[in-house]
Amino acid sequence: MNFMYMLGVAVFQPHITDWLRPLIMALCLVLGIATAVVIMMQKPQNENIGVLGGQEMDTYSKKNKARSKDSILKKLTIAFTVVLAVLLIFFFVTYIQK
Repeated sequence: MNFMYMLGVAVFQPHITDWLRPLIMALCLVLGIATAVVIMMQKPQNENIGVLGGQEMDTYSKKNKARSKDSILKKLTIAFTVVLAVLLIFFFVTYIQK
């Protein structure tokens, strides 16, 4: 017997997975779209390439980088991808062959 199958049977009864798997699938779809949107909203990483040539600019936005829009978007990207990965693992663990 397959270990994942035994784990799925032991933890999740078949009637629970009937409604749980479509819910997880819908959440994965929404999180995938949200992750793509958040990634596209971020600025490119190579925008400040002038630093290599000694043209570093000390700006206000650089000092407050932790509170900037890009910082928030990066944190959202990490959070969305971690939650998406956990949901996908959970989705495949609950897979029970009928």
